[in-house]
Amino acid sequence: MGAGLGLLTLMAAHALYGSFIESPEVYAGARVPLVEMPLTWGLASAIVFFIISTVIIGALTTGLETGLGTLDSNSKKVVEFLIDTQGELQKVSWPTREELTGSTVVVIFSVIVLGIYIFGVDWVITRVMQWIGFL
Repeated sequence: MGAGLGLLTLMAAHALYGSFIESPEVYAGARVPLVEMPLTWGLASAIVFFIISTVIIGALTTGLETGLGTLDSNSKKVVEFLIDTQGELQKVSWPTREELTGSTVVVIFSVIVLGIYIFGVDWVITRVMQWIGFL
């Protein structure tokens, strides 16, 4: 869960950078070391957003004690939820490969039959509407 949230945070930081891509440099000639790209306010805000979000996600998903009552209680709830989810997933009866293949074939066949039925009904209704002059 933490990895998924981290990926979402990374995408949000990239979108934030994209929104401010034309923003001015922090100061003239400011460059990011190693990649030699200009340090703009958009890049700086995206980096700060990513770091703050990552720290909050880390605190929530690992159960760290931050000293902030609300964050600590939410952190404990998230950790308990993840533990409960893992316990429930261990109780799941997963289908065998043959069962999964059979179910997939049934679903695909049903979708094709339903699609043909809907196409037929639509075709008939269209012809009737054209015949009575409504279309």
